[in-house]
Amino acid sequence: MPSLNAGQSLLLNQRLWTLRAVRHLPNRNLQLDAIGASAAAQGMTRRLTAVQYGPHLFVAQRRGGYWQAHLESDWVDGDTGPVLHCRPASALDVLNIHTQYPAVGRLKNRLSWSFSRSALHAHCPRAYYYHYYAAWEGWQADAPAPVRRAYLLKNLTDIPRWRGTLVHDLLKFALSRLKTGAQVPRNRLIQQLHRRAKTDVAASKSGRYRQQPNKITGFQEHYYQTGVPDAAWAQAVAQAEQLADVFLQSPLYARLLGRPRESFLNIEELQSFEIAGVTVWVQMDLARREDNRIILYDWKTGQIDESAVRRQLGVYALFMQAEHPAWVVQPVRGVVFALSENRTLEFEFDGEALRKIRAGVEADIARLRGLLGKPAQNLAELRRFPMIENGEACRVCRFRELCGRN
Repeated sequence: MPSLNAGQSLLLNQRLWTLRAVRHLPNRNLQLDAIGASAAAQGMTRRLTAVQYGPHLFVAQRRGGYWQAHLESDWVDGDTGPVLHCRPASALDVLNIHTQYPAVGRLKNRLSWSFSRSALHAHCPRAYYYHYYAAWEGWQADAPAPVRRAYLLKNLTDIPRWRGTLVHDLLKFALSRLKTGAQVPRNRLIQQLHRRAKTDVAASKSGRYRQQPNKITGFQEHYYQTGVPDAAWAQAVAQAEQLADVFLQSPLYARLLGRPRESFLNIEELQSFEIAGVTVWVQMDLARREDNRIILYDWKTGQIDESAVRRQLGVYALFMQAEHPAWVVQPVRGVVFALSENRTLEFEFDGEALRKIRAGVEADIARLRGLLGKPAQNLAELRRFPMIENGEACRVCRFRELCGRN
């Protein structure tokens, strides 16, 4: 791999700099000590930071942005020898190169599949690219600024999504306690919901989420300063309470209260299995075994697409078939509770239905793998994941800043 060395020259913004020292830091980072060698910068000293991916060099500008150069092809003749000609580069230029090189940390970015991952690509290929590729290693303090920014944006929520999270977490807690034989009173659950909501909003308003984006709630509405009034959060909490009550007062919950706790198999545990050699992630709201039959449940707080939720539950049924084949001797039953409409939908998944769903997942895995520049290494190129037409979806997208649509 080509490298920079002391004594070499860089042309940055039409100013010539000579490198006095080059220090290699962890995770592709460089520290460059330079002295001005042209009239506009004569004798000035600068400590520059840079990141290098193979032959691709990005030097950070003092006021944001980067200069970019190729260490094999961007040398030009100068009065005193070769000069590396650096041109302005955008955050997307950095991300595009970042996603074409393997991760340097212990966590490797491997291709996997989930219902939500597939749905995000169908919604917007560029958002999919940001979420699953550009943001990788953005949790590292010394990652390039655009990568850290993509990671922060990936972890932002918004008010409608947060409302659903409040409800799901409340129901998860209630059912988890039910599995241990304890029923949590409704008032205690609602008090817990309000405490959680207050903590989340305060953390986001203060900007604390920037310290740990994956652990502290941050709202798009605060990040983008959209001017949403405080009443919008209060309204979302009230709606979450109403949706929780729909569940807690439902015949379905009453039936669950009367079932033996041993029948509860899985309550929102993140689990995985393999299809076509790829890890498939599932997180069921609830899975139960009753009368030698598997029943899978999913709670929805917004509008539902019946074919989409059928496919989602079908993937969950595939997991149960793979992990507990002896239990799937009868068709798997799927139950979707649309809380905003106070209605349930039921599906049956027999062997033929599961074969069709598996074939669909295999085809989708092949399609997503085919978009990669280097499939074996799960490396992606920005150009293969185009933006969608600028519309309503973009105005509420957490990544809109990266697309210049904020």
